[in-house]
Amino acid sequence: MRATSSLFFGLLAATVMAGGLASVPAAAQGIGDLSGVAMVTGTCERLVVAGEDMTNTCEGRLIQSIYRTGRTGFTVNIGSGGAITFSGIEGEKPDADSQLQSVDKVIVNRGKDGEPISSKDVTGSCFYENPFKGPATTQCEGTDAEKGAYVLQFRTDGTPPNLLNYGIEETAKDAPDRAFKFGVWSGARLNGDKANGCVLSRDADGATTFMVYANANEAFDLGFYNEAWSFKAETPPSAELLFDGKPYPAVSVEVLTPQQLVVRGGGEEGGFQAPIEQSVQLMFRVGDAEVKVDLKGAPAAVARLWNCVGGT
Repeated sequence: MRATSSLFFGLLAATVMAGGLASVPAAAQGIGDLSGVAMVTGTCERLVVAGEDMTNTCEGRLIQSIYRTGRTGFTVNIGSGGAITFSGIEGEKPDADSQLQSVDKVIVNRGKDGEPISSKDVTGSCFYENPFKGPATTQCEGTDAEKGAYVLQFRTDGTPPNLLNYGIEETAKDAPDRAFKFGVWSGARLNGDKANGCVLSRDADGATTFMVYANANEAFDLGFYNEAWSFKAETPPSAELLFDGKPYPAVSVEVLTPQQLVVRGGGEEGGFQAPIEQSVQLMFRVGDAEVKVDLKGAPAAVARLWNCVGGT
């Protein structure tokens, strides 16, 4: 996450459109087990939440979150600083350039003070086309138990997607020893990273993924990803990082995507490593959010992270 431009590269159509996760190394299962994030730009043609038409608030970016479990979510941001996510499991492929996905829940963050983020169980499906062959449509529809309707229809502008990739290996034989797991911690090589970086991750609270990025230049940065967040790059939020209740000084935050924040300390390279290895809990406060990360097993996981960077 140091030198963030190295994290962006063209998304292979086969990776996303063909289910995308067959080549992902074995890792812990769970909704926080984030594998990659695909981003496209275009027009949000329709957005309905619990029967309420919110199309005029919907912004022109669609983000697909991809998990090693096969779960995937489509997120759009709304003008009030919120985000709406349609989440489900990858399904069949009607043809080479389209993909089906179930929808079993919709996560709603209206971006309003005092209104909590909610998750609504729904029954429905998504259909999306290959964005590498020109303008493509993503359409999701669902219904909740009260018969409330949920609809997302997004049309890309033809610009190919970008992907933030957290350990998808191009081939299993490419670097089989780079994928690793220690209890709830899992990691792998950051595919396409020129600095030979690797990412360590774990689920923090069922909704937020905590990540540690290290590379051959001794970078050691922290990342937090939550589908329901909606931060703006032009106004990075202030944040507080605490280890066992003690504030870590000189923390800076970068908005990598509206749903992902990168956190850097003001000390020497690797400044976060010692407190992560020596603490029981990390707490991250940003805006109205508070994320707690259990650091049990972190020393062994961090050691394996550096082995991944070194290729041993």
